[in-house]
Amino acid sequence: MHDTTGGELLLDDLAAAHPGVTKVWADGGYQNSIFNHGAALGIDVEVVQRPRTKGSEPLPTIRSLRQALGT
Repeated sequence: MHDTTGGELLLDDLAAAHPGVTKVWADGGYQNSIFNHGAALGIDVEVVQRPRTKGSEPLPTIRSLRQALGT
Protein backbone atom coordinates (compact mmCIF):
# COMPACT_ATOMS: atom_id res chain seq x y z
CA MET A 1 0.00 0.00 0.00
CA HIS A 2 1.31 3.44 -0.89
CA ASP A 3 1.95 5.89 1.96
CA THR A 4 -0.67 8.32 0.68
CA THR A 5 -3.36 5.61 0.54
CA GLY A 6 -2.46 4.49 4.05
CA GLY A 7 -2.45 8.09 5.22
CA GLU A 8 -5.94 8.65 3.86
CA LEU A 9 -7.22 5.52 5.63
CA LEU A 10 -5.53 6.65 8.83
CA LEU A 11 -7.16 10.08 8.57
CA ASP A 12 -10.57 8.42 8.04
CA ASP A 13 -10.11 6.31 11.18
CA LEU A 14 -8.79 9.28 13.16
CA ALA A 15 -11.71 11.53 12.18
CA ALA A 16 -14.22 8.82 13.09
CA ALA A 17 -12.65 7.92 16.43
CA HIS A 18 -11.53 11.43 17.49
CA PRO A 19 -13.66 14.09 15.79
CA GLY A 20 -12.04 16.83 17.88
CA VAL A 21 -8.65 16.40 16.18
CA THR A 22 -8.16 19.32 13.79
CA LYS A 23 -4.42 19.18 13.02
CA VAL A 24 -1.89 16.47 12.23
CA TRP A 25 1.74 16.55 11.11
CA ALA A 26 3.26 14.55 8.28
CA ASP A 27 6.63 14.37 6.59
CA GLY A 28 7.18 15.77 3.10
CA GLY A 29 6.73 12.40 1.38
CA TYR A 30 2.96 12.68 1.11
CA GLN A 31 1.26 13.85 -2.07
CA ASN A 32 -1.21 16.73 -2.28
CA SER A 33 -4.17 14.34 -2.13
CA ILE A 34 -3.47 13.67 1.57
CA PHE A 35 -3.79 17.40 2.33
CA ASN A 36 -7.02 17.62 0.35
CA HIS A 37 -8.39 14.49 2.03
CA GLY A 38 -7.58 15.90 5.47
CA ALA A 39 -9.22 19.22 4.59
CA ALA A 40 -12.39 17.40 3.50
CA LEU A 41 -12.47 15.81 6.97
CA GLY A 42 -11.80 19.13 8.73
CA ILE A 43 -8.20 18.17 9.56
CA ASP A 44 -5.28 20.44 8.69
CA VAL A 45 -2.34 18.29 7.53
CA GLU A 46 0.93 20.19 7.99
CA VAL A 47 4.30 19.12 6.59
CA VAL A 48 7.11 18.99 9.12
CA GLN A 49 10.54 19.37 7.56
CA ARG A 50 13.20 16.94 8.71
CA PRO A 51 16.37 18.38 10.20
CA ARG A 52 19.45 18.03 8.01
CA THR A 53 21.43 16.17 10.69
CA LYS A 54 22.44 12.52 10.54
CA GLY A 55 21.30 9.95 13.06
CA SER A 56 18.08 9.20 14.84
CA GLU A 57 16.67 12.41 16.23
CA PRO A 58 12.92 13.01 16.73
CA LEU A 59 11.39 15.81 14.69
CA PRO A 60 11.01 19.01 16.75
CA THR A 61 7.21 18.73 16.78
CA ILE A 62 7.37 15.11 17.96
CA ARG A 63 9.95 16.00 20.60
CA SER A 64 7.67 18.79 21.94
CA LEU A 65 4.69 16.46 21.99
CA ARG A 66 6.64 13.79 23.86
CA GLN A 67 7.79 16.36 26.42
CA ALA A 68 4.23 17.60 26.92
CA LEU A 69 2.96 14.06 27.42
CA GLY A 70 5.87 13.05 29.65
CA THR A 71 6.92 10.14 27.42
